[in-house]
Amino acid sequence: MTATSRSLSFALKSATVRSSSGHFLRELLANEHLPQDELQARQDHAARDIAEHAMQESPFYRRLYGERGIDPRILDDPRRWAELPILDRATVKAHSGEFATPEAVGRSVRTALTGGSTGEPLRTLHDARVPSLALAWRMYSWWGIQPYDDLARIGRWSFGRMDAVKNTIAWWPTRQLSLDAAVISEETMTEFHRAVTRVRPRLLEGYVGALLELADFLERRGLRIPAPTAVATTAAPLTAPVRARLEDAFEAPVHDEYRGSEFGWMAGECDRQDGLHIFSDVRRIEVVDADGRPAPPGEEGDLVITDLRNRVFPRLRYRNGDRGILRERSCPCGRSLPLMEPPQGRTIDVLHLPSGASLAHRLTALFSAHPESVRLFQIHQQADASLTIRVVPGPGERSRRHVEDAVEDLRTRTRHEVPVRIEYVESLPYTGGKTKYILSDLPAGVPQAPTPPPDTPSVRA
Repeated sequence: MTATSRSLSFALKSATVRSSSGHFLRELLANEHLPQDELQARQDHAARDIAEHAMQESPFYRRLYGERGIDPRILDDPRRWAELPILDRATVKAHSGEFATPEAVGRSVRTALTGGSTGEPLRTLHDARVPSLALAWRMYSWWGIQPYDDLARIGRWSFGRMDAVKNTIAWWPTRQLSLDAAVISEETMTEFHRAVTRVRPRLLEGYVGALLELADFLERRGLRIPAPTAVATTAAPLTAPVRARLEDAFEAPVHDEYRGSEFGWMAGECDRQDGLHIFSDVRRIEVVDADGRPAPPGEEGDLVITDLRNRVFPRLRYRNGDRGILRERSCPCGRSLPLMEPPQGRTIDVLHLPSGASLAHRLTALFSAHPESVRLFQIHQQADASLTIRVVPGPGERSRRHVEDAVEDLRTRTRHEVPVRIEYVESLPYTGGKTKYILSDLPAGVPQAPTPPPDTPSVRA
């Protein structure tokens, strides 16, 4: 089908079955050209509204703000926003049952599961009434990509068979290819290469580590893919050497985006490739120092995120574990959305198996089915390629059973190529306020022969 036909089909859907997405996209495109003072005023107003809603409707915020004597009316003066307490992952996890508002019912909610970069699994809720995909469409437009263009993704975008059929029907005539980044092998990359060569998608999007794996595979095989219009990366820092490597491999400009399971899209590069535009019309991103005080532009600190649109599970001033830097200057592209540096301190976490296959990215969701059963975890690949899963178990009689089940699934994913042991511990070390989520004693990209599996599947401390 021609681009014109796809464009007409998308326009029809945007006016009918996807009218909310179409309306939201038009709103977002208008917002990015507002004067900066007007855009800031709108954000301040939205922040006050979500804070007032949270205090009135969420048991957690009603108790927290009440105990501290906080009245959202103080936000009539936007400068007092920093007086609201900062939350961390442990607090949200410990009180997750208190966050939801009465609006968290039926189709209004969508579950978000995350293991996070610290290895501390968490379950939250998104407001499904917000057509968040429009945020991606706005960002794609900066790179010359239209919502109806064919695309290919490498990451946690894989579907079961029935969901794949539903997704194909929902997006027809747009074609969406996917490669599951949980386990990347020569076989799956060969199949993905064939599909991309046939469909010729205009956008290639994926986790940094997975895209590097694909680039290495193409180089080993002496293959190329049809050059897309743009490549988008997420889930790890896009350093200058990595950008150069990917642009050479895929013959297209590479753009960075900032997103996460807890909030979805938060920021993205425009075609200038110089800093990320914060989606400040839907997210408030702050940078604070070690004492929680606002850090000035140009100074690195902890990122603190507020979702201005989530009315079912409000998260106000949430420290998500990433480090960042805000910029003061505007982008020469003319968009008024403020700029930030790419998040600091994130790592590319890929474990290699002796067969040459790789484990990546879905490791962060290892225990997401039962996050209450695990306080913290860490995956350590030893010099013989075996895996040790260190777990600080949560309370409850079934916690260890949930851990055993999840690790058994991991053994299945590795096809039992290497021993996978569980080590229960009381704590894990912190470095710079974070637990190192993945450790590897292997030289980069050099799988070693595995040692024979131990007689017992678990080692308990």
